[in-house]
Amino acid sequence: MVSMDYSKQSFRYLFWRKLFISLIAIGLIYILFIRPIQSFVVREFILPAFDSLITSESEIVSSPGVDEFFLESITHSFPRVKIEVPFNGYFWLAMSMVWPTKNKHFRRVIWNYNLALFAIIPIAAFGIIYGFTWLAPLTNVHEKVYKALFLILGILAVRETDELLKV
Repeated sequence: MVSMDYSKQSFRYLFWRKLFISLIAIGLIYILFIRPIQSFVVREFILPAFDSLITSESEIVSSPGVDEFFLESITHSFPRVKIEVPFNGYFWLAMSMVWPTKNKHFRRVIWNYNLALFAIIPIAAFGIIYGFTWLAPLTNVHEKVYKALFLILGILAVRETDELLKV
């Protein structure tokens, strides 16, 4: 019969419990507080500011989403682009996975990239509005890639911590 080290097993159990609580708590905080605030800010401040930059002769129209807005071409000269605010749901999901692991490197990468999104997203949106429509597909690809990166970093942090506690 193989003997088990119950202290290591209990640390692993505590980690998974902490992760589960983190996912639920941060998910609820995001859904109940953060997302409504982001929706309000997009609807009342960001979208009107971008609408004021779009001229009446422009082929670009903007339309609101829940906590994002979309830029579209009337003539379909570029694909529809979703413009989201930084620190959106993908940030909070990734951070809810990274915080219990105490992985400072992954946490810094996710945090700093979201800070960089405060520059990247407006530059891309302004570029599209001012006629650099080749930015539209790049913006769409960028959106998918950074969200996937956040989720991958969160999952890797969880996997790495679980492997350390398994030994």
